[in-house]
Amino acid sequence: MDELNISVPRPEHPRPDFHRGLRDGIDWLNLNGDWQFEFDPNDRGADEGWQNAAEDRFSRTIRVPFPWESHLAWGTEALAGNEDWFSAEAWLHPEAVTQDNYREAPRHSIGWYRREFTVPQRWDGRRVYLNIGAADWDLRVWVNGETVGGGESGYLPLSFDITGALQPGENRLVIRVQDPEDHSAQPIGKQTRRWYTRTSGIWQTVWLEPRAASHIAEVLVQPSLASAQAAFAVQVHSRHENGPLAVAVELRASTGAKAGSATAAVGEDGRAQVPMQIERPIAWTPDSPHMYRATLQLLRAGEVIDTIQTQFGMRDIDTGPLHEGGPMYIRLNGEPIYLRGALDQSFHPAGVYTHPTDAEIKRDFVLAKQAGLNFLRLHIKTPDPRYCYWADRCGVLLMCDMPGFDNEGYSEIARERWERNAWGQIKRDFNHPSIFSWCLFNETWGLGSREYATAEDRRAWVRNCYEMAKQLDPTRLVEDNSPCLYDHVITDINSWHFYINDYEQAREHVEHIVAQTAEGSQFNFVGGNRQGNQPLLNSEYGGIGARMGDLDVSWCLRFLTNELRRHEKICGYVYTELTDIEWEHNGLYDYDRSPKQFGYDPALLLGEFFVGFDLPPAQTVAPGSQVSIPVFLRPSELEAELAQRVTWRATFTDRFGYERLIARDGGLNADGEGACAISLALPREAGLARIAALLEDDRGHPAALNFSFFEVVGDSEGVCGEKSHNVLTVDAGDGVAAFPEGVERGEVAGETHLLAGTGDGQVEYQFALPDDLDPEQIGPVTLLAELSSARPGAPQTGSIPWPATVVISVGDEPITTLELHDQPADSRGALSHMHGFLGRYGRLVRLQVPAAMVKTAVETGILCLRIASVDSGRDRGGLTIYGSRAGRYPCGVTLLIGMDGSR
Repeated sequence: MDELNISVPRPEHPRPDFHRGLRDGIDWLNLNGDWQFEFDPNDRGADEGWQNAAEDRFSRTIRVPFPWESHLAWGTEALAGNEDWFSAEAWLHPEAVTQDNYREAPRHSIGWYRREFTVPQRWDGRRVYLNIGAADWDLRVWVNGETVGGGESGYLPLSFDITGALQPGENRLVIRVQDPEDHSAQPIGKQTRRWYTRTSGIWQTVWLEPRAASHIAEVLVQPSLASAQAAFAVQVHSRHENGPLAVAVELRASTGAKAGSATAAVGEDGRAQVPMQIERPIAWTPDSPHMYRATLQLLRAGEVIDTIQTQFGMRDIDTGPLHEGGPMYIRLNGEPIYLRGALDQSFHPAGVYTHPTDAEIKRDFVLAKQAGLNFLRLHIKTPDPRYCYWADRCGVLLMCDMPGFDNEGYSEIARERWERNAWGQIKRDFNHPSIFSWCLFNETWGLGSREYATAEDRRAWVRNCYEMAKQLDPTRLVEDNSPCLYDHVITDINSWHFYINDYEQAREHVEHIVAQTAEGSQFNFVGGNRQGNQPLLNSEYGGIGARMGDLDVSWCLRFLTNELRRHEKICGYVYTELTDIEWEHNGLYDYDRSPKQFGYDPALLLGEFFVGFDLPPAQTVAPGSQVSIPVFLRPSELEAELAQRVTWRATFTDRFGYERLIARDGGLNADGEGACAISLALPREAGLARIAALLEDDRGHPAALNFSFFEVVGDSEGVCGEKSHNVLTVDAGDGVAAFPEGVERGEVAGETHLLAGTGDGQVEYQFALPDDLDPEQIGPVTLLAELSSARPGAPQTGSIPWPATVVISVGDEPITTLELHDQPADSRGALSHMHGFLGRYGRLVRLQVPAAMVKTAVETGILCLRIASVDSGRDRGGLTIYGSRAGRYPCGVTLLIGMDGSR
């Protein structure tokens, strides 16, 4: 990647919402890049004076700001012989990365960093501060051998006035970071051995900046769109002995137009309140994420002694009814908004907790919007500030979790550390309009989980934390806990989690949640607490849980989302998750951000508009059945209008793999009660029908899509060209299979409809030819079979194929060699999803068989067909054969023997 070649990684200013100096001349020095480094496994560095050691004491080079477990920490040297390391394939095979630093890093908990720097001469006369954006976990800092400070960081920045330790010319900076093996009492997310790769050491930007002795330390902007005001609360690190101070604020719109100015005095407590009236304020919304820019100047006797640039958005967050008498919804700028979100763990395969570049952070939000989402739940992580910056700019709402701690670590020190981080996170990220909610705890982690319901003292602490969060930030909603055990205490959002991969169970579950949600209900609350009129939000859902392996999510995503949108009382959802992460494979995108294949565009399922089908995702019916599909449309208040913009079509794939259109219509007709339905008669033959409804927006562009399958099973009636003597079909399981690691057999109604083996092997079928088959009358002969490679497991179709080479023979005579690209698995494998084969499907092979081979076989009455996988390897090979009730096509292994030119 080009980013690896830049001399200073992450060169952008780390705090676009709080940076010192004029916008076109920000005064700072980025210290990212290559540092000398040494691990300290025996914790002897301080005793041996490493803080004073020369450069040759440090045997390694690490790249800041990447944690020492990451690929990027060790620079391009880690990529020797593996130029494509950044691809998902390299992530799947990390043994390809051979650099010693990367391999040894996860075994260490103490690291020492060293580098030199020179303070710019233009900073003379000002204080010099060292800023460390975040480091995991405990820091000690020396400049020129003199201790300048230390402290616990984890997620929050630390700043040190290093002026007194500086010397003319080159200076030496040494930082010791310790990340304890025992994380139980410190704020932590999922960067633990129990979950994902650890994050140790410096993981955010390190920089120097000059400050005046009196300078602006904090700026909190509280917007009110309804009243067209923005209130600036400014904290000044002040020394009043040199005269009174004042803060001047100048406000500009994103166009550069001046939007207002005001000045206020700084009090003895170092605080200044600067109210601003904004004429015709421009609202921040996901569709139009307008940002205001503010320049704050600290003045003494009219002289500017400090300048801070910040930015914010004009937006209001509250709750209110969807419509008169309707359910409660979260509102943005006074209007209900249906929240369509995904869980974002904000990990990256290259940098673990740190994105390689600023562009990569932005890309995640672009991908979220491309998937149809309007918000993300940032999961158990205080983020890089530029994460919130890009959410603001891209128009993606954020629900921000606080890092928690382990259940075993609940203690006074754990609570103190948690509060310090949580309140620091609220203050640091206060000015970001994208954040609409703070979530204090996830699934009662650190609170005792199942013991929490009876732990009155812990619930009391959580209540106090909720009240403190509301006091610190009255502009946002606060959630006490995002629960999987129905254990709210006090919250602005009535949320819950579920993971169910069965349609009927999911339908019943969601209906139960909705039925139990009402003001005064004790459901989903503990400790005698009751529901108020909070909005009901699903804050995690999915069919493929964290530890279920690499499986297709396209099938369950569709029916689960359908069930959530069916109930108007539910104001939104959080799908788990935006991207895969290491061994967890339930993302909308792969871990390297490459797209997965769904068999449909996820944006048409997860977008603002929704076409819902009130029935299972697939059903089995008899030939000629009359079917009716109840349809609902969202937003419900636009249902009558949207019904006129819906078109639907029904296609049918017969048992020979041919697809045809069997019905279509434009618009939906509502009955007297406003209900809509699609009705049609299915063909009187075996096959697979797909009924799809498409909603277009007012510009004629696709806006929403849904579909359902009907497997038609039974005797066909009067199908042209199906003379019994020229159509020979065997079940997939009728073959004799031999593979080195055994054979998988998938059954439906007592018949084997899926047969698979990994490695080199073969399946042999014997077709009994009709006794009255005249060799002289044999015309064209076609073999029909659905085939794929056999990949271990059933990962969703993605960017990394699993190819296979297959040789097909009649008798001992090879007739062709095929290259099968993959073993795909997604919503197109409807028959496999219906019958428990994990959505796998193959390529429909139509192969001309030499008629002479069939004529020869007439003599024995048996035609022997052999399908063999050859040249298998570590990441290729194997063979899967699908029958008429597995895969994508309702076809068995079939010989079509033409007679006198017939099909």
